[in-house]
Amino acid sequence: MSAPRVARTVRNRLLPLIAAVVAATSGCHAAASWAGSPSPWDDHPAQGAGHAKEIYLTFDDGPGTETGQILDILRENNAKAVFFAIGQNLDAHHDLARRVINEGHVVASHTWSHQNLTRVDAGQGDAEIDRAGEALRRVGSTSRCLRPPEGATNDAVKARLRAKGLRPVLWNVDTEDWKRPGADVIADRLVSRVRPGMVVLLHDGGGDRSQTVQALRTALPALAAQGYAFRAVPGC
Repeated sequence: MSAPRVARTVRNRLLPLIAAVVAATSGCHAAASWAGSPSPWDDHPAQGAGHAKEIYLTFDDGPGTETGQILDILRENNAKAVFFAIGQNLDAHHDLARRVINEGHVVASHTWSHQNLTRVDAGQGDAEIDRAGEALRRVGSTSRCLRPPEGATNDAVKARLRAKGLRPVLWNVDTEDWKRPGADVIADRLVSRVRPGMVVLLHDGGGDRSQTVQALRTALPALAAQGYAFRAVPGC
């Protein structure tokens, strides 16, 4: 067999193998990237599969200065959401928390003072959870959902929440609005990253949330135009 013919034979046999390796490598990378995204809860089905075209907006760290404006925007866009509130803030803003509930949203727990539950002892953890629960009841909330501060959880935290009849809820899409990257950036992240059935992390407290307010004014109508509906997290 001539040298050119041998070269062609080798090339023809190797190219499919190389393509297969590249495809397998790309697939592993994609799977690793997806695996790195937090699941909103342990027993939740795969995101984007089997869901109506709806997404679940959630707001952390409030009630805060911008909560009222966020409620106005949600009402304008026929949107419902879950507000994972800090117990201390609930006690300081009773009327605002009750407005959240009266307008058809859910107020749920984000602990009493935003302590990382994996870094405190059992007594402190119980106090964070229980005091926040009492604050929720004072404003009329019966939600059994809790978002661990920083999304930090482990087997011990999960067991403690189960024992108290509480359900941890994390997220799929983090807009990182707390970093204040600009309203356009927040809006783009929200519009471009969501898929049906995803839980979105935003903030209505913990600092200046004016960029979040402006981003919602842009993003919610854009998503509604794509056919999305905005619902509270099921089960909360």
